[in-house]
Amino acid sequence: MNDKIKVLALGGLDEEGKDLYVIEVNDNIFVIGGGFKYPTKATPGIDFIISDYDYLKNNKEKVKGYIIPKGKKNIFGAIPYMIKDVPAPIYCTELTALYLKRFTKARQISYEYDFRKIELPCKLNIGNVIFDFFSTCSSTPSTFGFSIRTPLGNIVYSGDFIVEYGNDDFFKLDLNSLGKIAEYPTLLLLSESINATKIGYCSPSHKLIPFLSQVFKKETGRIFIALHSNNLYHINETIKACVEFNKKIIFYDDTTKEIFNLRKYWTNYNFNLKNIVPIEDILRYKDDDLVIILSDEGERIYEKISLLANHENEEKQVRIGPNDTFIMACPPSDNNEVIATSTIDEVYKSGCHVRYLTGKNLVKMHAYEEDLKMLLSLLKPKYYFPIEGYYVNLLANAKLAFEMHIGLTHNNIFLLDNGQPLEITENGAFVDFYNKENIKVGDIMIDGSGVGDVVNEIINDRTRLSEDGVAVFGVAVSRASREIVAGPDVQMRGFLFLKDKEADIMLKEMTKMFLDAVNKWLKETKTFDNKKLEDQITVTISKYLLRNSNRNPVVKPNVMIID
Repeated sequence: MNDKIKVLALGGLDEEGKDLYVIEVNDNIFVIGGGFKYPTKATPGIDFIISDYDYLKNNKEKVKGYIIPKGKKNIFGAIPYMIKDVPAPIYCTELTALYLKRFTKARQISYEYDFRKIELPCKLNIGNVIFDFFSTCSSTPSTFGFSIRTPLGNIVYSGDFIVEYGNDDFFKLDLNSLGKIAEYPTLLLLSESINATKIGYCSPSHKLIPFLSQVFKKETGRIFIALHSNNLYHINETIKACVEFNKKIIFYDDTTKEIFNLRKYWTNYNFNLKNIVPIEDILRYKDDDLVIILSDEGERIYEKISLLANHENEEKQVRIGPNDTFIMACPPSDNNEVIATSTIDEVYKSGCHVRYLTGKNLVKMHAYEEDLKMLLSLLKPKYYFPIEGYYVNLLANAKLAFEMHIGLTHNNIFLLDNGQPLEITENGAFVDFYNKENIKVGDIMIDGSGVGDVVNEIINDRTRLSEDGVAVFGVAVSRASREIVAGPDVQMRGFLFLKDKEADIMLKEMTKMFLDAVNKWLKETKTFDNKKLEDQITVTISKYLLRNSNRNPVVKPNVMIID
């Protein structure tokens, strides 16, 4: 038996988002996910960041398919950029396929995907390897995990999950299928770590219904509820609560209405459509009977709320008043806390009753300590590989597995970095900690239509522009007469207040430095290489500004040569 298994992460370890995992069984490569993460203040002007996938490009003939376990952009957002270089079928649910097609179209990318639909639970043969797919309970419907059958044992990928019983089929941890998988030895378990630091079970801390029930019983007047559009679990709960209390539901805009129109993909809950009323009829019903639902993703939900709070929204028939209650059920992520805080402030200023649910009140639907222990005790893996999350989360996941005393120790629990492959043969498991294969890992910046065009120099310039401003110097010179024929034109933004006397002196001094350098160059140059001149001016004026203003703006000289 010469079977060989290799597992590695190209993204997703010691970070949140950008998940990209690779499972190799002999000569077959299966790509798990392919997501992005949003930029931070350190990467201004970037749309999002994906993982470097050179390893897949170098081995594209072995790639048998992409497995997309969840319909969220942090799981599939890199696929439109990767698949042209590494084409392969995509295995996902119908809802995930729909989201991926819409995202691809929104990014103005043209590609005909080869979707292979997964109906949970199911068994599929991919590249002559048997996969067993099972549903998990997450904020996104029809999220799944899977098991790969190999001669050495099962490789199980948990997917995002929490332990919850009695929910509908779209949000269900399929313990029956997991039990059947557990009948065979589990060689390796890959399990998420995002909430591994939290004690107990995730459920019921993720539930919105108990809070909505309290508000519906107590508050009078209209109720506004703001929700993340990718958390269909909470949208489902909201509709159930509205029906239970006989509320009339109004979808605030087309984005929110579109989510409801996709309900066949995210709920099997049947209710009377008479509970849904158009926004145009808002004045026909008593305020006490109305619930207005707003939904969107990322920063857009906060922008939408802010416009509503300031009476600047396009939906003129909807205005927040002092008798209304506004429920903020959209806790911010790390990347949009600033805009979320500003938005909450605007809502309070509107004078309505505000109910703000933070991440402590409404937790992310990811496995807590006891959720993870349940999976570990059921599968009892020979090897354990914590994935998804920052190092503190990965470490907590590894520690709880070690403390369960089910045979997992520092010898068979693997805390790895992106690019470090774990190899398993019949002789045991081995880690290339020093990345002797030179597997390339890192970030690829997506900026507009550009993929990987943004380098560190551009990022640094953008950061300096946002912090210290810019100084632009322009002049036109004649090659024939060797003299200045137009200018100089000097523009400064973001770092000097020109009415200030000292700033005026600095402006005159920089203009003189610029002209002196240009005139000297006109007398001495033979090649008319203005690039070298511009670089020299940049260094000279940058040093002057740093010395005299303690600021480091972007300096952009432009010497135009006229024949």
